[in-house]
This record gives sequence, structure tokens and C-alpha cells, in this order.
Amino acid sequence: MNQGTLLVIGAAGDVGQGIVAGALAAGRRVVAAGRDSTKLDGLAAQHGGSALASVTGDLGSEAGALALWASANQALGPVEDVVVSVNAQARMQELGAWSAEELSAALDANVLTHFNAATTFLPLMPETGMLIGIGGGTADFIFPKMAHVSMAQAALRMLYRGLAKERQSGAQLRELMIISMVAGHSNREAAQPDWVTDREVGQHVCAILESPDAFAGPILKLKSREQVGKPEER
Repeated sequence: MNQGTLLVIGAAGDVGQGIVAGALAAGRRVVAAGRDSTKLDGLAAQHGGSALASVTGDLGSEAGALALWASANQALGPVEDVVVSVNAQARMQELGAWSAEELSAALDANVLTHFNAATTFLPLMPETGMLIGIGGGTADFIFPKMAHVSMAQAALRMLYRGLAKERQSGAQLRELMIISMVAGHSNREAAQPDWVTDREVGQHVCAILESPDAFAGPILKLKSREQVGKPEER
């Protein structure tokens, strides 16, 4: 397993916590990043040990991304790989009820954060590294009052496709679209047995980082618990 430091952005969220746990279990050093220091402190209390550090910051701008990169590299040594698990909290509302300003802010929070991470970090990462963005299956379908989320997820997929198509060398790039529902810390009691767990998402992310050639991208999908750790059938 690659022993380089892994930066997980959005580490205190349902998916982010699972990625942190999975990476630590796999022997990785992990820098957990987010905007809320209290939540990051709670995450550190769960795991402890010298393999986990936390930094606060956000991806709302290029300057913010650069500051976050600097803090992460100071925490546990040079960052090798990055996982961007940043998806703004979904507000249920019919699409026609959004103002243009509100919709723009929602798309910024869900798409431009990933854009800032990718365009800022990739040129600074080692050639052996990989950046993985976490997306969702709603890129292909719409839940009631959640059309704006589907718009953002569809845009996110095309963002990663476009960036990957333009890259000629350097660190690799993937988007992992989680098609399954995820059982995380906020909904574990209500989760169904067939839902992928947060830690299984972490295991799958580690499998991608370990064997990038087996998980050819740029777009990957995790559809079920049975698929965890295995490449999709093409």
C-alpha cells in the first residue's frame, strides 16, 4: 500500500469519515480537512494516534485551496494523494422556486469547490499521486425537489471528464460516483442492509489508490456492497 500522506477534504461528512477510517486501517497517514474545527476534533477523538492530523480550510476560492494545501503539507509531510468529498448540504425545493442567486450559490458550493481543488492541487502533486473527487448517482436521475442536486452532479461528472481529457501528464484524476445509498454516522440507524457503508466507501477509495490501472477512469461508479474493492465490469 502507498504509505504517502492522504488529504481528505470534507473529512467530517458521512462519506469523508468513512474514507478517513478506511485509509487509516490500510496504513495510510491521513490529513483530515474541513471548515468546522469542532467536527474535526471529534473525528480525531475517534481515531487518535500519530497517523491522523486535521486542518481547517475551504475550497471556496483558489487562495483558500492554496492555503489548505500548505497547511496539509505541513501537518504530516508531503501530500501524495487527495480525496475531495465536498458536497454542499442539499435543500429540498422545487427548481422553479430558486432564485438565480440561490441556484448559483448552490452550484458554486457543489462544483466550483471541486474545480478549485483539482486545478490548484494537481500541478502541485507528485506524478505518482491521484486526486479522487466524490460524486453521486443523481447525475442520472432526479428526486422530487432535488433537481438542483442532479444538475450539480451532472456538471461535476463533466468537469472531471474535461479535466482528464486535457491532462497530458502528472498526477492521475478520477471521479468516484457513489450510486448506492451510503450508511454513515448521520443515518446509520435508518440504513438498509444493502446500503454501502461509509467504511466500505473508504475501502473502495483505497483500492483505487492502490491499483489505479485496474480502476481506469476518469469516471468510476460504486453501485453495491458486493462491488467494494473491485473494478466495475465493463
